[in-house]
Amino acid sequence: MQNNNSFALYSIIVIWAFQIFGAIGILFWDRQWFTSITPFTLLLYCLILSYNDWGDRKKMFLLVFIFLWGFASEVIGVNTGLIFGSYQYGETLGLKIANVPIVIGINWIVVTLICGTIAFRIKTSSYIKVFIAISLMLFLDFLIEPVAPKIDMWSFDHDNSPAPLSNYITWALVALPLQSYLIYNKLSFNFYLSLNLYVSQILFFAALSFI
Repeated sequence: MQNNNSFALYSIIVIWAFQIFGAIGILFWDRQWFTSITPFTLLLYCLILSYNDWGDRKKMFLLVFIFLWGFASEVIGVNTGLIFGSYQYGETLGLKIANVPIVIGINWIVVTLICGTIAFRIKTSSYIKVFIAISLMLFLDFLIEPVAPKIDMWSFDHDNSPAPLSNYITWALVALPLQSYLIYNKLSFNFYLSLNLYVSQILFFAALSFI
C-alpha cells in the first residue's frame, strides 16, 4: 500500500510539472519544441494511469478496446467526414496511419479513463455515471478545440474554423460504449491520478487559449 501511495504522489507531481512547464514553454519559450513532445506526454500519462493495473486482464482489454475503437472512429472521421465533421490532423501528434496520428488512440484512452474514473466515484446510478463521464469528456474537448489549430494538432474545414456541433454529438456517441463498458463493469482506475490529470488538463488548455 505504501508503494502505491508513493507512486501516486510522485505521479501527481510529474503530471503537474509537465502541465505547468508545458504551458509556460508553449506560451513564452519554444512553442514548436514543447508541442513536439505531446505524443511522449500522452504515452506517459497513459502508463501512469494504468501502471498498477497491468495484471488485470479486464482492464488491459479495456485499454485495447478504447484504443482500437477511438482510432477507428478517427480514421473514418478524417477520411470520410461522416464522424466529427470535416477535419484533418496537423504534425504535432506525430506519425500517422490513414491520416490519423497513432497517438490519438492513446489520447482516447487517457480521456476515457480519467473521465470514467471520476464519474464512477460519484454516488448515483450507473447510467447517470455514464452521462457524467461523457459530459466530462465533452467539456475537456470543448476547451481543446479552439487551441488545437493554434498548435497544429488538428483543424476543421482547412481554415481553422470552430468545431461544429456535430463534432460534440458524435463524440458523445463514440464515447458512449466506452464509458458504458468501463462503468458497468466497474473498471475504474486511480481516482486521485485521474482527478489531478483532468483538472491539470483543464488549466493547461485554458492557459493556452491566450495564444
